Amino acid sequence: MSRHPSPATDYIAALYATQDALLDDIDKMLKSQNIAMHVSANEGKLLQVLAAMHGAQTIVEIGTLAGYSTIWMARALTGDGHIYTLNKDARHIAMAKESFARFEAPGRITMLEGDARDSLEKLAQDSEFKKRPLDMVFIDADKISYPAYLDWAEQHVRRGGLIVADNTFLFGSVWQESPPEGIAPTTWKGMRSFNERLADQGRYRSVMIPTTEGLSVAIKLF
Repeated sequence: MSRHPSPATDYIAALYATQDALLDDIDKMLKSQNIAMHVSANEGKLLQVLAAMHGAQTIVEIGTLAGYSTIWMARALTGDGHIYTLNKDARHIAMAKESFARFEAPGRITMLEGDARDSLEKLAQDSEFKKRPLDMVFIDADKISYPAYLDWAEQHVRRGGLIVADNTFLFGSVWQESPPEGIAPTTWKGMRSFNERLADQGRYRSVMIPTTEGLSVAIKLF
């Protein structure tokens, strides 16, 4: 997630998306390492509100990074709600473990380590996971795999559940007639296909929120 603060977003964050010590520390840690691809506080709060409004009790997050967005969403869970988050990079896994160790309800979070597609296959067979319907999937990982992640979400998210995805503007390239320099054609075509699938009004009630990088939100109708 490329973050570009403005007076408007700063105002919104200060009023609606204040960070506690844990979130602030994660944010500062990532900034100190020049890692700017995690969601902003405003987007974290938006994810939390979406999960809460939808009454989500089981969430799958594809792309953990340091656990910043995970914690925002985990705080929307009530009762025995649970979030499963997928992380591949060893450095990110170490950061996320540190974050989750400080979280007030660490039992609500399960991190699956390794390739996301392999982890999704394993999760689908997990006996505990299969006990309850899947209410929400948040996709924020390698962009070339978004269509594959949507395939999995369509199979496992319950009817009426949420599918949310970040970076669906693909760094400002999806509306261009061809992929610009620096954007792989396969990734560009895949993201355009991903967006077109979510825009299908017969299958989804959906919208793309014009955040800096684009945030797609869809209710599954089938």
